[in-house]
Amino acid sequence: MADAVLAQAPPSPGRRLTAPIAASAIAVSAWAYTALANPYQEGFFPSCMWLSLTGHWCPGCGGLRAVHELAHGDVAAALALNPLAVLVILPLGLFLLVAWLRAGWQGRSGPRIPVWAAVAVPVLLVVFWVARNIPALEPFLAP
Repeated sequence: MADAVLAQAPPSPGRRLTAPIAASAIAVSAWAYTALANPYQEGFFPSCMWLSLTGHWCPGCGGLRAVHELAHGDVAAALALNPLAVLVILPLGLFLLVAWLRAGWQGRSGPRIPVWAAVAVPVLLVVFWVARNIPALEPFLAP
């Protein structure tokens, strides 16, 4: 009988917060490393394999340098390097991380991602990928 009661007990707040806190620590560590290391120099970060293989920009090209510039307060430079990362991906990731922490704190499961968002984000990535490789748009979208 006691085993059945223990099996149905909700997880403790500490246990519910373990995963979102670990994810937050990883995100903050990655942000700090990107802020301190110089992504403009070779050796700290790998080069884009897609760009090396095809000669075309991928949707993530310029993203590390954009994060570096954001960490140093230069929003204009970050937008010039990868506007999609600055305007969509980073804010969305931060929102989901905060929502996950809040849900864990309140004893709920993590945030639910609506179907429209699960479809719209990959479609937006593909549109941006194609658009930044169109010669007429390359001066505006290439990092």
